[in-house]
Amino acid sequence: MPTPAMPPIGRVDLLRRDTEIAVAAFRTVFILIVVLSPQFAYAHGMAGGLLIAATIAAAVYNLSLFLLHMHRLFFPRPVIIIVDTILISLWIYFAGPGGERYFLMYFAVVVVAGLWFRRGGALAAAALACLLYLWALWYSPLPLGAIRPPAGSVGLQILLLLLTAGLVSIASEFQQREREELVLWRGRFWEHEQRVRMAQYVDRLLRPARLPDTPGLDVAVQFRPAAAGVSGDYYDVIRLGERRWGFVVADVRAKEELGLLYLPVFKSSLRLAARAEASAGSVLTQVNREVAAEMQEREELDAFISMCYMIVDLDQGSLVCANAGMEPAVLIPAGSQRMMSLSSHGVVLGVVPDAVYEEETWALHQGDALALFSDGLTEAVDREGRVLGREALLDEIRAHGRDASAEAMAHEVFDHVLAFGKDARRRDDSTLLVVRVTATEVGPRPEPSAV
Repeated sequence: MPTPAMPPIGRVDLLRRDTEIAVAAFRTVFILIVVLSPQFAYAHGMAGGLLIAATIAAAVYNLSLFLLHMHRLFFPRPVIIIVDTILISLWIYFAGPGGERYFLMYFAVVVVAGLWFRRGGALAAAALACLLYLWALWYSPLPLGAIRPPAGSVGLQILLLLLTAGLVSIASEFQQREREELVLWRGRFWEHEQRVRMAQYVDRLLRPARLPDTPGLDVAVQFRPAAAGVSGDYYDVIRLGERRWGFVVADVRAKEELGLLYLPVFKSSLRLAARAEASAGSVLTQVNREVAAEMQEREELDAFISMCYMIVDLDQGSLVCANAGMEPAVLIPAGSQRMMSLSSHGVVLGVVPDAVYEEETWALHQGDALALFSDGLTEAVDREGRVLGREALLDEIRAHGRDASAEAMAHEVFDHVLAFGKDARRRDDSTLLVVRVTATEVGPRPEPSAV
């Protein structure tokens, strides 16, 4: 089995700095606005070469940061916030009258600081911006006749910036909490996905990869789980002799994880008992003791296994069937219009440790057909909520009981059930095992007559 991939959170590149690239692009736009604004000429006349030097330094700084971010090289984020706040404040200082309109640039810095550092970052950036803004307005050189902005409008600007910082702080905290929950759920989803994949892998190992060759018998199976994950249905074909075979269909009812634990115990117990015990009833009795002990050890009181087991012996021409709470199998005699239910039954496995199981014996002939199935077929539901039921399933089995092969019979019956419930959610696993006797010699050979 291939090694599961790492969860999505494990592949996150911690050096990604996408927001820094966005900030660098915004800074570029800001520098272009400054250089192309009508106030740049006024500021140049007032500050001379100092403004040109500051503009060039800002452009070089911006280009350097952009290249660093593109190459995923680290640069301290607090320094970026501080320098950008200073650049905005310097331009307000040089712009003179009307420079207060650039106060809006501080909002972008506060938002970015909130994204990067959450509550503390947004409030600290807003406080720094307010101090530098007051400095820029107070000490900015003004031409003759110019007046500074009214204290009321400046106060309103600062109040709006601080309120924005508070809102950004709250939003950033919520965003961080949601992001942590998202990471947590992604991790849980990955764990669940890997558990399902592992369960599916083990589940496939527990069932036959393909049915064995059964000379004298034509055998076919149709199986479909209700959903992804562990299926509770189990089927098997066990070789017991040259012309003697064991057939089983079972249904494990337990929590998904425990079902995965019980299936290996059940399979190994079943195969050992089948090869050691002569009768079908004694096989169920032995398996029941093993399963009951396992369930009691795990203190799983609600789990159980229903099972139908039959032994086909071509040399004896017999069918021996024992049932532990499973849907009764059916026998379709060759050349007959009637169909017989093999009605032997007993308590489900794992509930009563000392339970004893009865068995029925039937004669077999060439052309006879057998059908074992789980209740996922009889309990199929259509979109109107109607249940298919056992009688309707038996009618379909009877209709195809004369099909040329076991594969054709199993396929037609299974397709009918799927078509019945195609518009509804499957509630249970479905298994159908069909056996047809094809051997020409069935039963004891007659003793040679005396000469």
